[in-house]
Amino acid sequence: MATDPESELVLVAQFLMEQEFLFARGRLESAGIECFCSNEYLSRISSGIYNGMTGGIALKVRRADLADARAILDDPGQPYLVD
Repeated sequence: MATDPESELVLVAQFLMEQEFLFARGRLESAGIECFCSNEYLSRISSGIYNGMTGGIALKVRRADLADARAILDDPGQPYLVD
């Protein structure tokens, strides 16, 4: 049975810090892009000490969403203004 190439999961980014991963995933999900990850729980267990050895946390999206996901992650957004 053939699968749709557009639904294939592709790597959009890798993170050594869990906080950066969570921020990126939140930005994509708030834009309606479904995200998938690997090594997220391994990262929590190792407390970040061995993340470089495991390759960090891999954030993946469907191939059809790759261009939009990259555009969102590459955009720094608006700076926060403090009164």
